[in-house]
Amino acid sequence: MKRKFILSVLVILLCAVGVWSWLAKPWEGWLSDDQPETETTIDRFDRLLDEYVSLGSYTALHRMNTQYPTETKLLIENVLELGAIDEPDIEKRLRTYYLDSTVQVLLDEVHRQYGDLSDLERDFDHAFKELKRKDPSFRVPHVYTQISCLNQSIVVGDTLIGISLDKYLGADFPLYREYYSEEQRQQMNRSAIVSDAVSAYLQYGKLNDHPFSNPR
Repeated sequence: MKRKFILSVLVILLCAVGVWSWLAKPWEGWLSDDQPETETTIDRFDRLLDEYVSLGSYTALHRMNTQYPTETKLLIENVLELGAIDEPDIEKRLRTYYLDSTVQVLLDEVHRQYGDLSDLERDFDHAFKELKRKDPSFRVPHVYTQISCLNQSIVVGDTLIGISLDKYLGADFPLYREYYSEEQRQQMNRSAIVSDAVSAYLQYGKLNDHPFSNPR
């Protein structure tokens, strides 16, 4: 009898703890199990590049060359036009280029504005799903971010989209006033990224000899 009483008390206590936990954070189960996740992930190539530039990290440089060879080659040879990817001192030239004081202003502002890209991932996800619905043969591209030092807004290739975050810092970003008209600056904001990228990819993505668009 005493044993049954103790077991009953334990069951009641366990139930009470469970109810209290749910009352404290009732949304946790919903978020982990029921909330839809985006299928599109934006790869932060810009952060890896910044790690190499800021710290001189050869681990970061190795990852750039092994995990992101296409992105690195496009950046060095086509966007920045620093030379061939296999030139002996190309990495030193790349780092020196990004250590320029003006470029550092761009990097700092990108850090401030683009710590979180979840809203862009959701918008890309919606756009790609809609395109796939309309055309089942549509190939969803790999999307990544970079710092182009104001050279290109969007880089596109076969199943690839590169977003230059430094070209989307907002119409009122002071540095833009030195280089762009008011009309151009109105399009250089976060809300234009997805439409610019998707339009460029649909127009140029399959043309291997024309990997760029929106040089604005």
